[in-house]
Amino acid sequence: MPKYARPADGDGAEGPLAILGNRVMAGIIRQLRKTPNVGRKAVADALQVPHSTLVPYLGELEAAGLLLADPPRGERKRGEWVVYRVNDEAVTDIYLRLGQEIGEI
Repeated sequence: MPKYARPADGDGAEGPLAILGNRVMAGIIRQLRKTPNVGRKAVADALQVPHSTLVPYLGELEAAGLLLADPPRGERKRGEWVVYRVNDEAVTDIYLRLGQEIGEI
């Protein structure tokens, strides 16, 4: 089985690429910048993806600190309505890290 090519100095790009290189995650960030403080259904409808597809991505983005949820994950009760917004500072940071890794910044 072939191994994936991994440049010796490319470890810093993996995190930003995993998030910003994924169409659904990038779409979630874009949509929540346009319309912050909305729930899962509104985001899923706007992106035209199934709710079940969206939920894991929202969790990953929240865990990475790129989305802020109200109420936060540790304070939620079962069945509670959650709204999301973008953590602009964290998104800018990851965008700049990617730019540095590819020599753009």
